[in-house]
Amino acid sequence: MERKVIPIDLGNIRDSAEARYAAKHFMESGINFHGQVFTKHFREGKLIHECDQGGNIFTTQGMNYMLEVMFGTTSKAGSAIFYVGIFKNNVAPALADTASAKLGAGGTYGECQDADYDSPLTDKPSYTIAAAASGSCTNSASPASFTMAQSITVYGAFLSTVSAKTATTGYLMCAKKFTTARAVIDNDVLSINYTISCTST
Repeated sequence: MERKVIPIDLGNIRDSAEARYAAKHFMESGINFHGQVFTKHFREGKLIHECDQGGNIFTTQGMNYMLEVMFGTTSKAGSAIFYVGIFKNNVAPALADTASAKLGAGGTYGECQDADYDSPLTDKPSYTIAAAASGSCTNSASPASFTMAQSITVYGAFLSTVSAKTATTGYLMCAKKFTTARAVIDNDVLSINYTISCTST
């Protein structure tokens, strides 16, 4: 089968100062956010499993919120900006995911509720970071810890802007399905370390 070569006129691109600048500086003009999730699983006070769960996905809703806060007129959502949640449905987070569709008691993530973990008792734990350094921030000094109330499998974690476990408002910033799901029982403690890095490409 003979392949046809379709000529492309690059004259307009070559003649555009803006296009030439964009092509020349393409690699240095980008910026990327990366979220890395680490888990520690304790039983009767002993560490029984530790895992780098891999990189998460930032949702379009979350990216839009960051842009509005950084470059627009949107105010930050309170003093404790983000909260860490965990979920028990075997689902893979996607770019189009939103808080209204995925979070809360009826969301498709199966966000863990009061019956699933008893500490924190009512709300999700805050995402508390140290000062950002070298383009990275982390809650490793104050990990989000969940003391479980029953035997379930925890499939992933996420960051959102509203504290209540039942909330379907606010913003779903990012989420990660664990590489290794955690089968927990009553009184197990699951610790979530969420590290976010910003790189220029």
